[in-house]
Amino acid sequence: MVKRVVHIVASVLIPLLLVYSCANMGMPKGGPKDKLPPVIVKSTPEANQVNFKDNKVRITFNEFVVPDELNTKFIVSPPTTKKPLFKTKGKTIIVDLNEKLKPNTTYSLDFKDGIVDNNERNKYKNLRLAFSTGPTLDSLRLVGFVRDAFTLEPSKNCFILLYKGTSDTLVHKTRPDFVGKTNSQGFFAVTNLPAASYQMYALSDIDNNLKYTSGVDSIAFLGSRIEPTAEFQPKRDTVITGSDTLVVLGKTRFYPDPINFSLFFEKGFELNLDKYERLNRKTVDLIFTGSTADTFNVEVLNVHPKGPWNLIEKSRKADTLKIWLTDSLVYKRDTLALKLSFLQQDSLGHFFTKKDTIKLYLSEDQLNKSDKNKRKERRKIVTEQKYVTLTTNLGNVLDTYRDVQIESPEPILSFDTAKVRLFVKNDTTYYKIAPKIKPDPSNHRRFLFSYPWEFGTNYKLTIDSTALHTIYGMYGKALKTEFKTQEEEHYGKIIFSIKNVKGPTIIQILENAADEKVVKNIKIDKDEEITIPFLEPRKYLMKAIFDRNKNGVWDSGNLKEKLEPEEVCYNLNVIKVRSNWDNKDTWILPDPAGFRKKIIDADVEAEKLLKKKKGGNNAPQKTKLF
Repeated sequence: MVKRVVHIVASVLIPLLLVYSCANMGMPKGGPKDKLPPVIVKSTPEANQVNFKDNKVRITFNEFVVPDELNTKFIVSPPTTKKPLFKTKGKTIIVDLNEKLKPNTTYSLDFKDGIVDNNERNKYKNLRLAFSTGPTLDSLRLVGFVRDAFTLEPSKNCFILLYKGTSDTLVHKTRPDFVGKTNSQGFFAVTNLPAASYQMYALSDIDNNLKYTSGVDSIAFLGSRIEPTAEFQPKRDTVITGSDTLVVLGKTRFYPDPINFSLFFEKGFELNLDKYERLNRKTVDLIFTGSTADTFNVEVLNVHPKGPWNLIEKSRKADTLKIWLTDSLVYKRDTLALKLSFLQQDSLGHFFTKKDTIKLYLSEDQLNKSDKNKRKERRKIVTEQKYVTLTTNLGNVLDTYRDVQIESPEPILSFDTAKVRLFVKNDTTYYKIAPKIKPDPSNHRRFLFSYPWEFGTNYKLTIDSTALHTIYGMYGKALKTEFKTQEEEHYGKIIFSIKNVKGPTIIQILENAADEKVVKNIKIDKDEEITIPFLEPRKYLMKAIFDRNKNGVWDSGNLKEKLEPEEVCYNLNVIKVRSNWDNKDTWILPDPAGFRKKIIDADVEAEKLLKKKKGGNNAPQKTKLF
């Protein structure tokens, strides 16, 4: 009987266990990944609806969606005085414009790509919705691009401001009548405009108030007012309907053509102290928002030195200053109070002297470190002169067109050049030669040694230990080093015939990198062939600056004087310089108006083509949805 019961139980449980086991062998696989953006099912108001009276907009999608940085991406034109509010309810995005809308006005809502689906975050791109609070819908538009005036790179997230008024101060004091915003390519479209004449600006709007703040924002402007228009251009078609009626198709052409803005930062802007710190006893670092060239002065308030107490070292742009404290009465103080003064410019362009008072404290860590060093010095019997270690720009090989640099960690008080000896090697013997030695005007800690270096030649440099003396009484350690100049075959050369030169022009050779560091400047004023020798074998860019005022540098714009920044353009091909090779070519300078920077690197394009060929038929195919 027991055996029979066991047999019955087993006959029931085993199949169940097998089914359970099979069902749990692996998790079920899902379908293909959702790559499609959400689809609009309904909107209130509907697209281009008239006589809409509510101040809330509702857009319903076919799936759950969420706002994606809508607070910064969303634009409503005309702009509202209050910030719109966003919330979701089920599959619906609700935009509360947060104020009563103007009567008989067309509103354009630009969401950019600020709405994504909830699961895969697929973006709904370029979503726009227009409606009118009156019986008619305005439909004119202005489109174009905003680019940095100097680099020609797209300026993203810039505001486009339109004013019906005529005063030049509107952009400083008044919110615009209509507004748009650029995308990542610098493209903008201000849509659903009424017929009118407008003043038009592009603005970085760093302080987010839809007004131009000098010294904070970059700006671009049009030299004349602009009037958007549209024209329907019919196009006859041969298609015949069932009622034998000829179907006439066509399109609406909007004017003017795309507008090109050159965004610039005005010179003579408001100058401010951005950062200050005292990292050790003998230096104070100041960082300004712009150049302090020849306008800066500093006084110490809580110490009374009997003579000169500082030495100021400026960066190349004069926006970063290192103040070396040379008087021990000053640098031994744990707390310093300094009064800074520098020229400032008000909103009307008038100069005045601005004064700042700052206090600098040594941190506890710095004080403890200083006290520890003092204790060490007291325990130590000093039997030899203190020295600082000199550094050079010499590696194994020196570029033949560069100066040798000798640098001290402290400002140099004196340098006895008679204690410097330079030798050139000829066969197996070194012969003394006389370099030109001069201080670096931009750096109190550096001296430059120049000489007509020969290619592939060995040199030897020695500096005695008492040759260099710093402002703190330190001597430079003796220096002895050997180096060799680069072989001539290492370098390449660029030879370009520049044509269509219509006035003073600066041709720049730039490093092919994001910062576009200038390698060489050449000034020309007519068609000519230029030669740039001794270039390192690497890739370069070539740029032209149309030097309108003939001062040899690029000049920014001036809004008050309606002065555009000087125009620039680029050679659209990356120049690859090889060792012992002359790169010869011709560059016909283009018209800078509307010029677009689209640099082509032949190596990169060839690599793309190779990858495409390797992909062949295995490359993923795009699905055509419509």
